[in-house]
Amino acid sequence: MRKCPLKPFQRIETTKFIRTTKNILFVRSLQLWPAEVREKTGKVIGWLVAVFLFVLSINASFAQDPNNNYCVDPKGAESGGFTLDKVRTCVGTPVGITGGLPAGLVNVGYVKEYSGKGIPTIFELGPSFLYTKPGSYTILQVGSINKNPAVACQTITVLPLDPVKFTAQSCLGRRATITVDASTLGQYDSYLIRWGDGTSEERSRTEMQANPAHTYNIGSPNSPTITVEGVYDRLCSSPQTPQQITLLATATQPTINALTTISDNSIELKYQTSAGVLVELYQKVGGTYVATGQKGTGGGTFTVQTDAKQVQCFQLVPQDACNSQTAKSDEVCSLVLTAQAANKQNNLTWQPYTGTAPRFRFYRLIRNGAPIGPTITRVSLNSYSDADNILCGSQYCYSVQATVEGSAQTVITSAKTCVTGLNGDPPGEIGSMVVSIEDGHPRLITTPPAGIGPTDSYTMVVSRASGASGSFQPVATLDRKSTYTDESANPSAGSYCYQVVYQTSCGLQTPPSKTVCTVYLEAKSANGIDWNAVSPFAPETVDSYTVEVIDSLNGTRQEIRMGANTHYEPNPNDPNLQSQKYRIIALTTGGTISFSNFYTFRREAKILVPDAFTPNADGLNDEFKAFGIYVDKFLMTVYNRWGEVVYSTTSKSEGWDGNSNGQQAPAGQYMYRIEVVDLTGLKTVRTGAVLLIR
Repeated sequence: MRKCPLKPFQRIETTKFIRTTKNILFVRSLQLWPAEVREKTGKVIGWLVAVFLFVLSINASFAQDPNNNYCVDPKGAESGGFTLDKVRTCVGTPVGITGGLPAGLVNVGYVKEYSGKGIPTIFELGPSFLYTKPGSYTILQVGSINKNPAVACQTITVLPLDPVKFTAQSCLGRRATITVDASTLGQYDSYLIRWGDGTSEERSRTEMQANPAHTYNIGSPNSPTITVEGVYDRLCSSPQTPQQITLLATATQPTINALTTISDNSIELKYQTSAGVLVELYQKVGGTYVATGQKGTGGGTFTVQTDAKQVQCFQLVPQDACNSQTAKSDEVCSLVLTAQAANKQNNLTWQPYTGTAPRFRFYRLIRNGAPIGPTITRVSLNSYSDADNILCGSQYCYSVQATVEGSAQTVITSAKTCVTGLNGDPPGEIGSMVVSIEDGHPRLITTPPAGIGPTDSYTMVVSRASGASGSFQPVATLDRKSTYTDESANPSAGSYCYQVVYQTSCGLQTPPSKTVCTVYLEAKSANGIDWNAVSPFAPETVDSYTVEVIDSLNGTRQEIRMGANTHYEPNPNDPNLQSQKYRIIALTTGGTISFSNFYTFRREAKILVPDAFTPNADGLNDEFKAFGIYVDKFLMTVYNRWGEVVYSTTSKSEGWDGNSNGQQAPAGQYMYRIEVVDLTGLKTVRTGAVLLIR
């Protein structure tokens, strides 16, 4: 029987690891196999025997701790050793042992993915290892030196080979740029770019962050395929990632061909740019252009929601991934037209065109869809009066167009503005006016202007201001009326002034009338009444004032002529004039009358009380007595220092004589309370102290 060949493992001393009868029987059993089987499988059997004997040798040499990390704590084992041909490798690329084994190291085996727990039972003999997953791995070496166990460890980093994710974009001027996805940008040491025209270049991570760009020659393909692969310090590289793009030619300057104001808040722009070139619309805000976010290619229309009642300016800016510095469009600005109807003509004005187009050509005016008037070639000439057959009541809608030339011809059209035509003889001046307070409200009476008859169609527009210095606001538009009662005004709170405009059915109107104001009566002091000196008449003025007095108790009336005075004081010594109702009557020289508001002037009841009295029967100040004016009902009560009532009376003609309960009250201070009700029913209370002197 022939022996099993073991030549590949001659350096392993197998006999010293066979320790048991079971191991010997295993080896001997190999000799019982048929010769032809041993011949065909000799190498395989030899490898199995070598590995089996190697494991036996390791297990026999170590008293193992299955939880111990032998790379950290060798447990007294000798120091083995080995070197690797690289400390980094890529998935699928082998790492090999190049040497570095110490003298006397035999029975060597390796664990290429050591877990850090004990000594495994499965080993590899090397001399190279292959990894299929990226990560960091520990290689454990196990052997023996001088029959003593020996260990050593090395760490190998296995790098992933993920395809590089990137985006290639075409830019103006036959340029392309690359943007690498963040997930792979930091993975590789460098990147190899093949631009698809025979040009390749290697870029660092930092350079790739700047999005490298490449310009293609005229003769290069119009649709190149760009590939990018990641490189690890010449160790290995990732699979190539291809991406095809279509190159863009150099863009011509974009143009805005038309700007039309559609409404008070909408502007429409038609534009044109090179095929495939992306442009963005910018709008001037506060003197600076800002992006609107609207983008387009080739040609089309942008619609902008904005305050179109103000001039708005726009510009097109080409956009690409390379931030190419290409020409922007000319600045184009809107036009704002105003129209004002006048008799037999409509007056048009607009702000002169402000865009930066190199050449202004002309303005053109449009009425009801058709051009009118001459072509205006001066940019600063910005007004026109249309007097061509203006009919009363007809509507006329206008717009103004400006034609300018730069990189292209542009037509700017304003929004339509419409007016109603006027045509006729304007009414004359308004006749007389008077305003007076009637039934608690101002009532305005006017005389229509000359030229307006009783059968003519007209309106009266009334405007009102609070006081002579207030601003006028329309309060009523009356059809075929010449009188107006202002129900919303409160003439007891202040004076109201009025102006009137008459307007014919054709829209022609008089100038505003002269101002008339209500006479406002009030009391600026406790002694009398006052009224303002404004005129309630037009065109006449106030000649004199009369104070109308109405007694609040019996309703009697009297009139007091005041001339031009605007202040009146009732007689303070008249005991019957406690409360009076007044009204001012303003008069013109022609006898026209205007009334003011009513005002009630009230005097408080007067109570006079002495501070002391001397009940000594000398006829002087013998009683404590109160004296009053305008008093209707009376109650006086006197108290001592303990709050006890010592005297009380309801007669205003009686007083306290200093006695209480038939006895003289002691001298000293006493408190009193006097309550009166005046002739108008107003109640007044007065309290104080009086000194009794004996």
